[in-house]
Amino acid sequence: MRLRTTTALAALVAAGLIPLTLPTTPASAGTAKYADDFDGDGYRDLAASVLPTAP
Repeated sequence: MRLRTTTALAALVAAGLIPLTLPTTPASAGTAKYADDFDGDGYRDLAASVLPTAP
């Protein structure tokens, strides 16, 4: 019983310290030349959706 309590306490302490070790600078994506360049290759992309037809 004591081993289970110690293990649970160690897990809670570790979970509380993990956010302190993560980087604090936000990630930023590269800027795209075009607003509709989804894959970042420098060319405009076309996104289309096809709805299924009823039988």
